[in-house]
Amino acid sequence: MKFVHIILALTSSIGASIGFAQHTPLTSQYLFNGLVINPAYAGSREALALNITHRQQWVGFDGAPTTELASIHAPIKKTKLGLGLMIYSDRIGVSRESGIFTNYAYRLKFRKAKLSLGIGAGVTMVRSNWDQLALQQQNDVSFIAPTTSALRPNFSAGLFYYTKRSFVGLSAPFLMTHRYALMENGFRVSSAKADLEPMLTGGHVFIVSKTVKIKPSTLVRYRPESGIQADLTANMIYKDRVWAGLSYRTSDAIVGMIEVLPTQQWRIGYSYDMGTSSLTRFHAGSHEIMLQYEFGYRIRIRDPRFF
Repeated sequence: MKFVHIILALTSSIGASIGFAQHTPLTSQYLFNGLVINPAYAGSREALALNITHRQQWVGFDGAPTTELASIHAPIKKTKLGLGLMIYSDRIGVSRESGIFTNYAYRLKFRKAKLSLGIGAGVTMVRSNWDQLALQQQNDVSFIAPTTSALRPNFSAGLFYYTKRSFVGLSAPFLMTHRYALMENGFRVSSAKADLEPMLTGGHVFIVSKTVKIKPSTLVRYRPESGIQADLTANMIYKDRVWAGLSYRTSDAIVGMIEVLPTQQWRIGYSYDMGTSSLTRFHAGSHEIMLQYEFGYRIRIRDPRFF
């Protein structure tokens, strides 16, 4: 795919000249990857919850994004605290970003709801292997260093308000973003407001019958340089064991997803993104697999968790 290599080289060249900025890892099954977008999600499952997700974006496109996520979180008994740990790896082109975050949530209980205040702290490693690029100009000074990497601290913050049937969250997953500075030949912390990516989530579960529920939800992201992007999602839940959903990501993709709960502890999910952007003709869509397990889970049949 020589044409695609040329596109990636041009894109990387532009990115190096104006700065390569990190981004928040993207998942279609974001409701159950809560720690990725909001540290206040820690402990909200009311169990020790483990989630592992693998996402292969733009299949068939050389250098396409690949993301792996692993998180574990739980409430602390007889306290108002929730704790979590998240590890992620995100690759795109010749660049790779990895990180590990600890998450802390302080949860205030109301009569029928909880408000969780969360912060996250960790480290991010960003790395670019410029020597792997297919360049038209082999002596381009922009890529004179074969490999550039940096290890930097990072932080996150958020609010999460939820009841048995509804939720709303507001968060900033990465408070310190990193750009590649060409003149300095390395990564630096960016103070530009355009690099922040605040997120708003929300949803509600409607009971249709004894066996069927409908859950609309949304995730809205905003960056000044690229505007608003939203995931508009609707899930049908059958007997609290099978979830089938459809989502539209503005200017990007239509997403189909299915999740199966063979037991109350296990959740297995798969989603497929059918692209709608100008890159669609160069790839065969995106695949995502999710596995979730909740240890020592004790649940009342009338009170299942929907997010």
